[in-house]
Amino acid sequence: MANRQYKDSVFRMFFNNRKELAKLYQAIRPDKTIRPEDITINTLEDVILDQQKNDVSFAWKDQSIVLTEHQSTINPNMPARMLIYASRLLLGTLADKKALYRKKLVYLPTIHFYELYIGDEMKEDERLLRLSDSYRETGADLELTCHVINITYKENRRILQKCQPLREYSCFIHQISQNRKSGMNLDTAIRKAIAYCIQHKIMQSFLENCREEVLQMMTLQWNAEEAKKVQEEERQEDIQEAENRGEAKGKAEGIAATTLKVVRNLLKKKLLSYEEIADTTDTTLDEVIRIAKESHLSY
Repeated sequence: MANRQYKDSVFRMFFNNRKELAKLYQAIRPDKTIRPEDITINTLEDVILDQQKNDVSFAWKDQSIVLTEHQSTINPNMPARMLIYASRLLLGTLADKKALYRKKLVYLPTIHFYELYIGDEMKEDERLLRLSDSYRETGADLELTCHVINITYKENRRILQKCQPLREYSCFIHQISQNRKSGMNLDTAIRKAIAYCIQHKIMQSFLENCREEVLQMMTLQWNAEEAKKVQEEERQEDIQEAENRGEAKGKAEGIAATTLKVVRNLLKKKLLSYEEIADTTDTTLDEVIRIAKESHLSY
């Protein structure tokens, strides 16, 4: 397995405080009164939902809320990943682990799961993902629902109008995306977005105080997302080409060829560490090092 190095995301760093979380959850649950003093942050440090730590969990009264930010492509496996997170979270709430084996009922917090999505794939404001969608047969007793909320920047998007910090975060990501679409390289796109937001008082204090950290985190995140897109596009092309030749091992050959191409491309750019390349391409650290040496791309 690759020696994975997980890092905080800008989302987690920006929202990992009670004041901003109260505003965010208030926008999600307008029927409640959410106060910062009623929130206790309990984000797990050793349960990772993605390459970066883009999850924030907190307790509010008798509820536990799990938030994760996801960009680019909606992940249909999020309910299964949330299930793993929830089991660890619930165990952490039990002061006495043996209580579950006694006759007295153990009361647990009510858990809610939210995925905040930024990207072009989802057009509606909200979508539900259910664990039962992944079952091979119907009728299972276990269910988990994840609310996917679209926070892609749009002037009249309701949740962004209700939550200023979320609107500012969405605008920041939007600026990077627009800069990339205009042809800027990644470093310039992020720096220009940071400068624009500071000038227009968008996440101003946060970006001024954490400028270099934000640059590093967004570079890692954007490279990982773009690598995944390229990997999937090339994988499909190679599989199709191999299958068109009538080769029985077409799919396996296509996947192997794609992985090699993507690893080489990432090594040429020198934007990710060997460990990060291994994680992004779902290969091993030893394999990345071998490819780097054989391709004369070591660094």
